[in-house]
Amino acid sequence: MTNNNNNHHHQQHQKDAAAYQDFVSSAVDFSGCYVRNGLVTATRSVRDIDTNSRRSFVYNIPLASPSLAAPPMELSTKIKARIPSPSGSKLAVLVEESVPSDIEGKGQDAKRHVMEIWTNKGHQLAKRIVLPSSIHGPVCTDFAWFGGISWSPDETALVYSAEVNKPKTASYFATSKGEGEKDDNDTIVGGQYTLGVGKKEDWGEKYGTTALLALFCMNVSTGKIGAIENVPACTNTASLTTDKSYVLGQPIFSPCGKAVVYTGWDAGGGGEMPRRLGAIYCYHRPCQIYSSPVSQLLKKLEIDTTEDEDDKVSDDDFVCITPNDRLSRSPRFSSPSDGVAKLAYLSHTKGFDTHNGCMALHTSDWCMTKGSVLDGTKKVVVDVVTLPGERGDEGQISGLGFPGLFLNQLSDKCFSPDGKFILTSTQWGSVLRVVSICLDDGSVTPLKFDMRDGDNRDDAESSQQFLCFTEDGGAIVTQSECNYPTMLGSLSSSFLENMKGSIPTQVLAELPSAATSSFSPSTSLGSSFKAGSGFSYKIMNVSPEHGDVKVDVSSILLLPDNAENEKLPLIVVPHGGPHSATPTTFVPSYSYLCQHGRYAVLHVNFRGSTGFGQAALESLAGNAGTQDVLDVVAATNAAIDTGRIDPERVGICGGSHGGFLAAHLSGQHPDLFKVASMRNPCINIASMVTATDIPDWCHVETLGIGKYDWDNFRAPSKEENDKMWDNSPIAHLENVKAPSLIALGMKDRRVPPSQGLEYFHSLRAKSLPTKLLVYEDCDHAIDRVVSEADFWINTKQWFDKHL
Repeated sequence: MTNNNNNHHHQQHQKDAAAYQDFVSSAVDFSGCYVRNGLVTATRSVRDIDTNSRRSFVYNIPLASPSLAAPPMELSTKIKARIPSPSGSKLAVLVEESVPSDIEGKGQDAKRHVMEIWTNKGHQLAKRIVLPSSIHGPVCTDFAWFGGISWSPDETALVYSAEVNKPKTASYFATSKGEGEKDDNDTIVGGQYTLGVGKKEDWGEKYGTTALLALFCMNVSTGKIGAIENVPACTNTASLTTDKSYVLGQPIFSPCGKAVVYTGWDAGGGGEMPRRLGAIYCYHRPCQIYSSPVSQLLKKLEIDTTEDEDDKVSDDDFVCITPNDRLSRSPRFSSPSDGVAKLAYLSHTKGFDTHNGCMALHTSDWCMTKGSVLDGTKKVVVDVVTLPGERGDEGQISGLGFPGLFLNQLSDKCFSPDGKFILTSTQWGSVLRVVSICLDDGSVTPLKFDMRDGDNRDDAESSQQFLCFTEDGGAIVTQSECNYPTMLGSLSSSFLENMKGSIPTQVLAELPSAATSSFSPSTSLGSSFKAGSGFSYKIMNVSPEHGDVKVDVSSILLLPDNAENEKLPLIVVPHGGPHSATPTTFVPSYSYLCQHGRYAVLHVNFRGSTGFGQAALESLAGNAGTQDVLDVVAATNAAIDTGRIDPERVGICGGSHGGFLAAHLSGQHPDLFKVASMRNPCINIASMVTATDIPDWCHVETLGIGKYDWDNFRAPSKEENDKMWDNSPIAHLENVKAPSLIALGMKDRRVPPSQGLEYFHSLRAKSLPTKLLVYEDCDHAIDRVVSEADFWINTKQWFDKHL
């Protein structure tokens, strides 16, 4: 009997692993897209379980004949960025390479960045420019936030953001200089372990190597590189701690080529950063838009000589374009017309205390002659929206009026060719949608298209995103659904003329699955994943009575096929953040649980989520652990009321704030939620507040808006600690009955692993079934390929056993 059981478990393990591999192989994750010379170039990221890494593949698709696309090419891991020039005649490729020690003359191999310049439409490698470590540190390739590389309009220069070098340090016991050697007066003796000298003060989770970023220009012909010195706080020589410094990123050249426009984050220079707080997923860190003239610097870099290298450049001082806005980022330019171009950017004048929020769209006129913003031309095109539909825009999605702009960045080329519209993607309730914004009257129109319209679908609730414009004024877009991986498509150049009607689309690529591992079990695998089948989904809305802001709680219910006569077990999934949202996109892990595991899955976008107006988002502040808990319960009961769910088999699964809610719901509603799985959960806010990289989250979400002192860093008072305890899951520990699976990334700086360990040991002391997964090399997201796979297979089997 034991052997039979072992064989059964072995076969089940193989089936689960094979099914998970099937779902993640079907995922289509695009990490970049552009159109040049009639070709759509898109980069796809693919998980590789064998090597515990991600591989990147480049697809080149002819717009005129997508069926003639060449096979994809794999990108070397050495390639960190590919930036096409405006005309498409050049391509800048950033390469990170190892240099053997015998070349560098050092005791060990060294890494360096090289900028390759490819000409002849990217077919000829014309120049390799080594980026000297004496000038700056690594180039920032975090294009989702701090980073940026941009071509000048005449394609002679690049601007980019790179790490500021640390000062030279030496041990107190360093060997003294030999005879004939010069003393280095810049070396700080005994400074190796001093914060701000040998040790950098970084930006927390995921940004452990980022402290200060400065801006640099490069002439692609001479290969000369120069720092932009006329910037806030002269960052290139500032302290590496929060002392009169800024982080400079997202740089772009102005259309006239006379200035660089960029975002500057307060890193101490603005007076609101006594310690650097976590940056990733934190879209409320103070930042403004600046402009620095660079004409003289560019002229100096044009001269192919080493003479007068130390001469100071005499460009005019920088200008803060948004001095009255607490938050401004993502500057973008239109093409010039009649000597004027439009500068657009995201802004929130007052800012917000929550980690995300509704943004406004602002524009200003840029004078091509002066190379600066024209005074008095600032315009609020789309303002912050408090409640969905309050502006009176015509469009609705799933019954929800326009909720405001919820996005992190504008697309690189977001202006229509005539400069009258901006296209962007935004969270709109529980979907992502492409919207067109009229710069004249500020009207917002959701574009109506469906790449699967051949399926005769009238009620599609797919998520769609805008990537870029084509050269003839069309648009490259994507579409994804909970049961359908991402498709790449195009809208014709006439779509702006009929935005309120149904827009025809051309499917450019419906990419096949890409094998994620060599795993090939001998057992029968059952049915494999097929796009559009295996399970269905629908958006549900419920109107809870609790809470001051009366906005519906939206959720997405996934149901396996051929289960109409079954009462299904349900896994409820509140998202992390908490100020984010789960859209109707394909996520392999939840598809795996639904189709392979035969579970109904409920994604809950509780109040506090993005995409439902600023008031609903901010209503969670001060009410974490109460309002969000009740919202999830209301959504769960609504799912049970459909008649498809077994109310005795309901589980809860979540990470970060979702893990916080999983633990809360296990304690506050133990008779409803019978099993729990959680990743890096926040358990005891009172013990987390001084150990996390986001102490502001602890204050704002438990005490309310305005309760965090941005000018000072201090531990909470006794009264504040008491409130943090009351709002924590640990306060309800005695009520917990659910078998609980806990996964921890031991390098997590957002929610320290001590939080999950505290909960694990507390539950084990109660003799509850508890299992701990420890991922030594993972941080908060637990997103390393093998660890991610291990967690989701464990989660499926945990629910199989206990639910």
